[in-house]
Amino acid sequence: MKRRGNFELTTDGDQQKPKAGCGGPRAELIRRKFFPWMICVLLIVSILMSAVTLGIVANLKNSEMINGLLVKLQSDVARLIEKNSEMTNDSLAELTDEVSHLRKGIMPIQLLNKWRPFKENEYYFTSIRCPWSDAEKLCERKNSKLVVINSQEEQEYIRMNANCDRWIGLHDRAKDGTWRWVDGTDYASNVKFWASGEPNGTGGVDEDCALVGENGLWYARPCKTWLSLICEKRAD
Repeated sequence: MKRRGNFELTTDGDQQKPKAGCGGPRAELIRRKFFPWMICVLLIVSILMSAVTLGIVANLKNSEMINGLLVKLQSDVARLIEKNSEMTNDSLAELTDEVSHLRKGIMPIQLLNKWRPFKENEYYFTSIRCPWSDAEKLCERKNSKLVVINSQEEQEYIRMNANCDRWIGLHDRAKDGTWRWVDGTDYASNVKFWASGEPNGTGGVDEDCALVGENGLWYARPCKTWLSLICEKRAD
């Protein structure tokens, strides 16, 4: 029996099965053994990169949920590798289902420093931190105003996206206790979402400017406090 390239030849010249080598049984064994690992590694890398990005913008509740799912996914992958098992259709479907669960359980990523449309308005959640008066000027330079919250629906949108303490367009700087919205909206008849006990002054410190907290409730704070902010304008 003679050999030519990767094939063994019979005495009459017919090709038989390929010999062990690059394209033979050994290569097939390597593919079956390591290809599932490659899938698992790529899956983990993809999920971890997503988690790092989401960790920047997601709230604490979502972060805890993400971490829990990541731990379970990594455990499943480690179990597959430890058993040196092949990636069966069932195991691949299980991992795919968990990734889908991860995606559904988190809020879409919302980038800062970018106008976001909601209903008839657009909102600008900036990473810049400054005193209230500078926040007001920053919004004016963008042909907008510090956000004025006029409804439960708008309040819920702000709550879902604030992710930290942010200035809103409400203050009583002109007269203590007389709160005003920057666009002239009547404070007395408008909706209010103050936290319990707010607004109040503590320790003789003037707290003349309002912020929306990460929990969506409003708090009065000294206007010189450096905070992020939310601008609002009519959609183009």
